Amino acid sequence: MNNLGFRSKSFRVLALIVLAVMGSQLPTLANIQTKPPTTNSPAQITQNRSNLCRIVGEPQGLAVHARPTPTSPVVGGVGFKTEVTLANNSGGTRGPDGRTWVEISGPVKGYISNSFPDGKGNLLECSGQVENPPPVSVRSLCRQIDLSAAPNGVVVRAKPSRLSDRVGGVPSGARVRLVQNYKLIPDTNGEKRDWVGISEPHEGYISANTLIMCR
Repeated sequence: MNNLGFRSKSFRVLALIVLAVMGSQLPTLANIQTKPPTTNSPAQITQNRSNLCRIVGEPQGLAVHARPTPTSPVVGGVGFKTEVTLANNSGGTRGPDGRTWVEISGPVKGYISNSFPDGKGNLLECSGQVENPPPVSVRSLCRQIDLSAAPNGVVVRAKPSRLSDRVGGVPSGARVRLVQNYKLIPDTNGEKRDWVGISEPHEGYISANTLIMCR
């Protein structure tokens, strides 16, 4: 009976020693290192920007439209080999003309044509670090009469007005050359259209909403 009590007491002492040793090896709350919150590193930010970067592969450049259709107002242009930044979640929009339109956020906000679905596309992947490109100052002067917007061709007017004298005509699909330092001119009679001056094949004005970049 005494031996049994001695053994029980020995086991209790041994258990207390083991617990004390294990407790000394457990990390204290002060020694626990918490993982800092995850932040975007410069490399991650660069990667995100690279995913939205494209280079214009169309030698004639691309017109930037207010909406994904060739008949919407032209708000600017991007030249050949210019870097553009896609808008977030821009997967492309099928326009009424059958072309795929892509929204961009820079250097001009708007929509550009990425060609027809069966075409090679007007945009290429960027490589290396992306820098914000400067605004395009030199744009191609070549334009083409859009088959969808003007299937019967367009009339060239002496002044930016539908009521002005006719000086010639351009068939649908044909090319014209814009005047140097061209700009959009509001209709002189208040109609909801803009005009642009051309130097070839006739000198005069045609409706800007009927034009697309030359292909």
